[in-house]
Amino acid sequence: MTSDLIAAIEFETLAFARHITSAVGRARGDDPVLEGSAYTLLSLIAAGGPASIGTLSDVTGLDASTLNRQTAGLVRDGYVERVADPAGGIARVFKLTFSGQMTLEFEQNQSRAALARTINDWSDEELGDLARVLRHLNESIERRYVQPWPRAE
Repeated sequence: MTSDLIAAIEFETLAFARHITSAVGRARGDDPVLEGSAYTLLSLIAAGGPASIGTLSDVTGLDASTLNRQTAGLVRDGYVERVADPAGGIARVFKLTFSGQMTLEFEQNQSRAALARTINDWSDEELGDLARVLRHLNESIERRYVQPWPRAE
């Protein structure tokens, strides 16, 4: 592993993070309904199933007070509801409502369509390579920092 390659990867991931949130998808011309943190939390709950504040904190690294504020907005807007843990745990969990599911699906379709327009000249091989490398990078990060991101398989 050379320091030049690590520096290049660090720079490109920084640029990617900036581009993916500001220039592609939800933030560019599609008038998103959800703000970024709401989109992230709804996506996590959709992929992993009902989740407590503790579970969301474990995955995102955010503190409980931040998540309490963010989830209160989701409850207020009717995107999630607090229910008893179906697994029998003590903590109540957040579950998507029908409105939350429909809004998330709309936003995901908008985001995916914008991304598809951005990389429409890529081959299926290039797209597959990118998907594999991004997943490999994310899984390495998740192992290192013990923050598994739920994935709907």
